Amino acid sequence: MTEDLHPLVAAAGRTGELPAWAVCVPPRREHGARVAALLDAWGERLGVPESERLRWRAAGHLHDALKDAPEGELRALAAEATPGGEDLPAPILHGPACAARLQMDGVGDPELRDAIAWHSTGHPSFDRLGRFLYLADFLEPGRSAQAEWRAFLRDRAPVDPNGALEEVLRWRIAHLLNRGRPIALPSLELWNRVAGE
Repeated sequence: MTEDLHPLVAAAGRTGELPAWAVCVPPRREHGARVAALLDAWGERLGVPESERLRWRAAGHLHDALKDAPEGELRALAAEATPGGEDLPAPILHGPACAARLQMDGVGDPELRDAIAWHSTGHPSFDRLGRFLYLADFLEPGRSAQAEWRAFLRDRAPVDPNGALEEVLRWRIAHLLNRGRPIALPSLELWNRVAGE
């Protein structure tokens, strides 16, 4: 319920307000707003109550709140959030770092924090919010690459979330493999879980 949400989360969900500690350039804030709007639209199609959609919108606005922070700061915060977090690749540090800041501020919502922490890689422990944030971050309409495919998956996500998730995971893992880049273990574990459902 709305009254149970931490004030920081409620403010992000209502108006897109980010915490004072956010380090997020304007284009990134615009991306967060598009992710929040997509999550809200999906939630409405799924019949998610408004109080829960507020939480979903907050996750959209908050997920990249530290994306533009210095790497050293992100590594220190990521170490607080998860064992071995300081050893994560630089491009995904901002999620665990943001989750750590939210926890430091008293946000006692582990599902929201996990969704934000692992929105770049996915995670096998994801609940519905985590899965939809992972999808929305990748599929939001501001991403111009493969626009028709992404639009198709945006429409598919609320009616076949596991199918959309499987397709996005397959694409992202193949993309990393084709470039000879490492694949985060949580991505592979989420793939194994989704492929087995």
